[in-house]
Amino acid sequence: MRAVLYEEDLSDPKGHRAEGQITWRVEPTADASAPSGDVTIRGSVEVPSRSLRMTLSIRRNFDPTLPATHTVQIDVAPDFAAGKIKQVMGLLMKANEQAKGAPIAALSVRVDDTHFLIGLSAVPQDASKNSLLIRNEDWIDIPILYATQHRAILAVEKNSDVLPLFNTVFAH
Repeated sequence: MRAVLYEEDLSDPKGHRAEGQITWRVEPTADASAPSGDVTIRGSVEVPSRSLRMTLSIRRNFDPTLPATHTVQIDVAPDFAAGKIKQVMGLLMKANEQAKGAPIAALSVRVDDTHFLIGLSAVPQDASKNSLLIRNEDWIDIPILYATQHRAILAVEKNSDVLPLFNTVFAH
């Protein structure tokens, strides 16, 4: 499936667009607090022209001290051509690559230059809306702020082929 990195370019109002791909898979959740049989969705992203390699891990949250229904862990390989990432600003869901995204109610935290954690709101109204958006929309936008203060958006496809994976994790 497709992945596209849109980067701000001050010399070009259209910015820079780099094509890549994402491969989705599901695997057992590696957490002692997770019930037996629980699964994690893992998306491996590669954008070769920018030396971007990233892993998205989406799973249900079982930590009672974290007010989140699910967590999204983003791990970026350290050799990314754009350098350090200052922050991942959350997630947006959209119907297609060109659509404007609808925000997911969540809180994003920078762990370090290559690791970010997003907790999806556990407020019942937010959780219901988040689940619908994630299961119904085909693209995920990940807004990024580089250490240089330049902005980017990584758009990744999540089409009907992987919908059963997302339904498994978001059906609970």
